[in-house]
Amino acid sequence: MGMAKTYRFFVFISVALVSLLLTYAPSYAFQRKPKTEQKGVEILLEPNNKKGSFSARKPVKFRIGLRNNFSSDQEGTIVYKVVNGKGDEVLTSSLDVRVNARKTLVSSFDVNVDEEGTYSLTATVDLTEYNETLTRGFTYSGPPRKPKDRRETPRNPYIQNWIADNVKPGPPVPKQTLVKEAESANNDQEENTDKGNGSEDEGEIIVKLKPAEKDGIFMNGNSIKYSVNIQNKYKTKQEGTFTLLIETEDGKEVNSKQVKIKLGRKGQRSFNITLPAITDPGIYNLKAALNTTSYDDTSLHAFGYRVANYGTPYRRAPDFEDFWKNAKQELDQTDPQFKVTLDEGLSTYYHMVYRVDWVSLGNINCYGWLSIPKPKGKYPVLIGYGGYKIPLNPLYYDDYVIFTVNVRGIDPKVYKQINPENKEQITVGLEDKDAYVYKGIYMDCVRALEFIYSHADMGFDLGRIIAFGGSQGATLSLITAALMPGKINAVVANNPVFADWKSTFDIGLSKRERSFPIKNLVDYQKEHKGVKQENILETLNYFDLQNFMPGIRCPVLYAVGLLDPFCPPGAQIAAYNKLSPSILARSDLYVFPTLGHEVPESHQALVSIWFAEMVAKKINRK
Repeated sequence: MGMAKTYRFFVFISVALVSLLLTYAPSYAFQRKPKTEQKGVEILLEPNNKKGSFSARKPVKFRIGLRNNFSSDQEGTIVYKVVNGKGDEVLTSSLDVRVNARKTLVSSFDVNVDEEGTYSLTATVDLTEYNETLTRGFTYSGPPRKPKDRRETPRNPYIQNWIADNVKPGPPVPKQTLVKEAESANNDQEENTDKGNGSEDEGEIIVKLKPAEKDGIFMNGNSIKYSVNIQNKYKTKQEGTFTLLIETEDGKEVNSKQVKIKLGRKGQRSFNITLPAITDPGIYNLKAALNTTSYDDTSLHAFGYRVANYGTPYRRAPDFEDFWKNAKQELDQTDPQFKVTLDEGLSTYYHMVYRVDWVSLGNINCYGWLSIPKPKGKYPVLIGYGGYKIPLNPLYYDDYVIFTVNVRGIDPKVYKQINPENKEQITVGLEDKDAYVYKGIYMDCVRALEFIYSHADMGFDLGRIIAFGGSQGATLSLITAALMPGKINAVVANNPVFADWKSTFDIGLSKRERSFPIKNLVDYQKEHKGVKQENILETLNYFDLQNFMPGIRCPVLYAVGLLDPFCPPGAQIAAYNKLSPSILARSDLYVFPTLGHEVPESHQALVSIWFAEMVAKKINRK
């Protein structure tokens, strides 16, 4: 799988973006009141069934109704958080909303809860001229468990780390859009069985937007085309506009294209649309706005233009190389004290599982799980690095040794050593590059690789070693390969974070709602008056992924979601482009235009094939 100056982009899923729906309905069990008693906006919030009990078969869903009594349109957000019975916040998310003057909005939204228990949902509705907070309770019960299922199976870090949840404690997930459900005014049953008798104002409009290039990457600025399909589910004709607004990643408007729309009752329209020409390489956000007689909604999409030519400036400190050379020398002066302990409880009929403990920089203890197939022989080694503050469990492969690495801070006992004030981990030591927590974390990863090289007698084939991870794990894999050149055959990196901190700041600060990690850094500045962005960047530039990329000496399988809220996709791709030309020619970039901080399940099958290809040729490191 090679790549020269011309990039090859792959995508395993058909790109079909369905705009989630905002729409209007005439009633939602609102009780009519005299005008003198009416609020500016009347709000009803309730679980999708009257008992408020949900399960694996009936996922958690809430309905919300907004009646706008103002003579002006109201728009804003609904921010909701879910708290479990212990008082722990388990979910925060937000929804964009718009209600026309004297109109009523009826919608529903899913709540992603999958652990049994009692919960409360608090929703804050913040509109142009009105705000209100409501709280509702609900319960969730999982499927019945059989005795043999009671022992929890270790989670696969592919799934565990390659989704948005791998950043904890995380920011709101990418904004959802309210989904309209046509309902009768008095529907309070567990399931809506009303098949008819609805008002003609009830309905929905479904918009499907598909790029001409399946991976959303275009090479010709004059040929950025999308196919559009709009289906009218209303019982009345709809007339209005469909607008595509092109913006840079930091929210600057580039251009727009508008089409007038007329839809018959229950009708649809399909057409192709060519966007105004783009000249500069990069990633662009695409806002698709549909405004008709009874419907207003905007959904977010993204595309790339000539991304192989996209780059951001290096912001390397003059002593960058010396800093990391000295860090490794400091690590060498720390006795690793490797300890390997068989864990019979985690071992299986086919695998021996060991807990590996070691001492890293600053005499901090770390650990990992080593899974070795029982049949004798020398096996390729896969080293897995985890997401932000997420522990990794053992993995079991028949043809590989797997070493899953838990860096400092994963073990609660060690966490107090490195973070006695219980700050957000990414801010620990932020104002001093020598004290910054990620200096130790990067060295923890290096020491894990040193363990493999010092214990080859356990059946490790040192000529075939691959590092992998998602999110922070992707970044750690890449940086380990750069700090230990020639020691790793290949790296699999999905949705890496901490790439180009300056661009990440600029783009993050342009958002109405800030997400990890910029939100955490801005909060740090608020708590530490006088600490400026320049002070923070002075430290972070030593730990910026893009500054390590030229030092990687092995092929990389790299994946980016163009809607990633945690690290700007443009920054991720710009970091990839900083691989040396010879390494780029042997590497592969996969782009997923409809995804955020994740990759599709189908990508994991490709990863397995790539693992096999990368270990097919043994490297002699003697």
